[in-house]
Amino acid sequence: MPTESVGAAALLVFGAGGHGRVVADAALRSGQWPALWASDRDVSRCMGQLLPGVPLRDPSVSQDFDGPVHVAIGNNAAREKECLALGTQRLATVVHPQATVSPHAGVAPGCFVAAQAVVAPGAQLGAGVIVNHGAVVDHDGTVGSYTHIAPGAVLGGAVRVGVRVLLGSGAVVQPGLSVCDDAVIGAGSVVCADITQAGTYVGAPARRIR
Repeated sequence: MPTESVGAAALLVFGAGGHGRVVADAALRSGQWPALWASDRDVSRCMGQLLPGVPLRDPSVSQDFDGPVHVAIGNNAAREKECLALGTQRLATVVHPQATVSPHAGVAPGCFVAAQAVVAPGAQLGAGVIVNHGAVVDHDGTVGSYTHIAPGAVLGGAVRVGVRVLLGSGAVVQPGLSVCDDAVIGAGSVVCADITQAGTYVGAPARRIR
């Protein structure tokens, strides 16, 4: 289990909010890293522990760390900025042991796949994608980098999703459709036609409101 030491094999969870705790919990359960620690750009958050056994450290310590990092920030644009600054070679992917990720799927560096999520055969996740609790990326789907698929959201087979997309909790994209970059799909909405213009979409069928 993790210790207070920071070594090259340790995992840094960067982001001390609620999503950071979820990621740290999954990383602990995976047993992939001998030690975990956490940090945040907000120094006021860097006290105590993120979870028991996961110490929080001042961001000045993280600047000198050259080991693997998972950027645990739910906001897509902020996560993208931190991931790009680190470079993909530093990014660690965290998969909860109760998630299902097909060996025939592609998962780029820096992704997070939460408990009960499914990434089916032929699916491709770009860098820094979040597939949150119980979400589904069905067969042959493509999810662009820094997209967040919220709990319970479902992408049907062969769906194509752009970069920095947010699919709210319980949202559904029907099979074979596409969603453009920077779109926001509201919680519980159902996408029944291609979305080609960035904006916020709600309802069933989903319609652009701004």
